[in-house]
Amino acid sequence: MPSIDERYLELHPKSSLISQEAEELFPDGVTHDGRKSAPFRVYMDHGKGPRKWDIDGNEYIDFRTGHGSMILGQANPAIVQAVQDQVAKGTHLSASTELEVGWAKLVKDLVPSADKLRYVGSGTEAMMMTFRMARTYSGKTKIIKFDQAFHGWADGPFVGAANDNPNNGIPDGVRDTMIVLPYDIAEVERTLDNDDDIAAVAFQGNQVVNPKFIEQLRDLTASRNTILIFDEVVSGFRFSRGGCQGLYDIVPDLTGMAKILAGGLPGGCVAGRADIVDTIAPGKIAHPGTFNANPLSAAAGIAALTLVKNEPIGETADARAQQLKTGLNDILTKMEVPGCAYGVSSIVHMRLGLDHECDHVYCEAGAQAMMTMGNETTALLGRATVNEGIWGSPTSFILSATHTEADIDLALEKYEKAMHATRSEGAI
Repeated sequence: MPSIDERYLELHPKSSLISQEAEELFPDGVTHDGRKSAPFRVYMDHGKGPRKWDIDGNEYIDFRTGHGSMILGQANPAIVQAVQDQVAKGTHLSASTELEVGWAKLVKDLVPSADKLRYVGSGTEAMMMTFRMARTYSGKTKIIKFDQAFHGWADGPFVGAANDNPNNGIPDGVRDTMIVLPYDIAEVERTLDNDDDIAAVAFQGNQVVNPKFIEQLRDLTASRNTILIFDEVVSGFRFSRGGCQGLYDIVPDLTGMAKILAGGLPGGCVAGRADIVDTIAPGKIAHPGTFNANPLSAAAGIAALTLVKNEPIGETADARAQQLKTGLNDILTKMEVPGCAYGVSSIVHMRLGLDHECDHVYCEAGAQAMMTMGNETTALLGRATVNEGIWGSPTSFILSATHTEADIDLALEKYEKAMHATRSEGAI
């Protein structure tokens, strides 16, 4: 019986060779930090619905779904048609288009906070703009964010993220504009009451916390006349048609969105109170951007949001996530592995190696980290799941509406095999 790593190499000979070439071309051999893997990377060729195929012909059930952007699955026919039609008309017309208006109307219809909006090129750009708008509107400097929250890779928003470090080129002056707090409403209140230079508080919408905390955050910021920003880059149009704010009926002042917004193509936006968004104006914020609301992203976004609005897209993905979550917890119980599967909407996280009680939704036990097992064990389990035909993190799963009950049943069988393979090597 080959080991996990031996089988990984046997299954992916072409990826092994391409990975060696990439090492000479890209830092760490990758174009996105989340795609790092050892002993080498697996390279994908194409996808359809809930499945993907790599360059060696191996098939996978996809639980990364375009880093969360593909709630409609890979190569959705409506998205494909919309993009093909627009490519034939032009990819960039150097002018406003009717598409951007129709796209904005859908956002405004679905997102509670969207009085006005401005398009940008990505989720990182969206959060950069929310921070700038908040500072311009309030005349204040500092932004409160929460420990390990990820708001994109730009200097200010990245401060306090899980991989932040002193050697990443973020100047101290920028760090001084950011206040990183634990998810403790008393700490937020204390900070707001003792610092009169706070422009806004930013909350990552897909962070799994008890909604009572989010409600308290809204009440507190409103009472202190402080702008509340929701980062709905991942949760937007996924946690509900209106995102996290729609699910919990909590309306922020500004919202950053991307991913599902543009149907899986590059694109983002900032939506919110008209008086704040209107800080993009002569003498205030200047905002060019070659690919803002470009026709391809707008066409894909219209197709995607039309489906999200009119079809049970979120409801279907949520149901499959619940099925997966229940099955993963059953596997942990059967194999007597401490831990849990938990999560909100169509995203499932796991904590492994932590013996605790939880509600399998918010899992408030333990640290903020999603899992407690060592990195080497998690990486080995990750390679084992890839060997079995599951694509994604072994402790985090993002579902699409194209996953079927049969897909989830099969994925659970494969995951259990991967767990047993990892255990056979003494790692679980």
